[in-house]
Amino acid sequence: MSRKVNWGILGCAGIAKVRTIPGLLKADNASLYAVASRGDAKAEEFRELFGAEKAYGSYEALLADKAVEAVYIPLPNSMHYEWVEKAARAGKHILCEKPLALNAEEAEKMYKICESEGVLLMEAFAYRHAPLIQKVKELLDEGAVGKVKYLESHLTDLLTDMSNIRMNKNLGGGAFYDMACYNVSAVSYLAGKEPVKVKAFAEMDEEYGVDVSNTFLLQYEDGVQASGYSSLNSYARGYYAVVGEKGRIEVPCNFNCRNICKFTVTSEGVVNNVEVLEEKKTEYTVMCPDNYMMEIEQFGRCIMEGEKPLVSKEETLMNARILDRAFQDAKRQQEKM
Repeated sequence: MSRKVNWGILGCAGIAKVRTIPGLLKADNASLYAVASRGDAKAEEFRELFGAEKAYGSYEALLADKAVEAVYIPLPNSMHYEWVEKAARAGKHILCEKPLALNAEEAEKMYKICESEGVLLMEAFAYRHAPLIQKVKELLDEGAVGKVKYLESHLTDLLTDMSNIRMNKNLGGGAFYDMACYNVSAVSYLAGKEPVKVKAFAEMDEEYGVDVSNTFLLQYEDGVQASGYSSLNSYARGYYAVVGEKGRIEVPCNFNCRNICKFTVTSEGVVNNVEVLEEKKTEYTVMCPDNYMMEIEQFGRCIMEGEKPLVSKEETLMNARILDRAFQDAKRQQEKM
């Protein structure tokens, strides 16, 4: 029987319960060893639900357990820095939910701490492990749409529970942190470079002090442009697309979709009096296993076999810089109103 990484879960958040722990339980190289919460009752509930060996009533107690090799951190955004540092000091490898940090400076410090302690750190963007976006990237690199001219990404949701942590300013809430990070990640991965100009706009909720929707605009040195829209107060949608000189790719799928996923490549159209005729449309079908399972397995290989984290330090820091610039520009635009 092959060796498995002993995982500890720092926090009983919804994403851990619904997606990450079920994914971990399916992973070939992972073992759910311990769960922790701020109190024994919740930790014990998770232990019984998922069959963990240990339940701890504090995060510190879990980190003190030498049998824990890696931790997953699904805590609110504002708590990531603190617990990444504490986990690193305890010698644990760390998979931390997106966004890794509240700004690029924080993220840089987190990597430095982990490097000094000799542990791995990866931002948890499960969708990046899926064959879906990897197939789209492969087609772009092969020239399926010719020279890329424009990229866009949308992620929206209709939040009705105002007690949700995404509406809590002190916990790092808001659409920028929770959802625009996906849009920035997708555009950056497909574009493969950092923009030279960043503009953004946001709709603020005055009562809660967080942005509930936002739009960003990016321009690259070679003239390529990109945009993204995210929202906590509009109809749910996940979508990204690329337009090139010779065609376009459209992916009408949620970022963390599972099972059968389909997207289209459209090309070879003939323009006749502004109307596009005779387009060739190719539909691709991609089977996506559980993205969270693949994320856990990939990080496990990094720990045991020396594989490099799929979501690299360089990628995370670039995206954090873009988000910083977008967030600050949206704030400037808001102040002008």
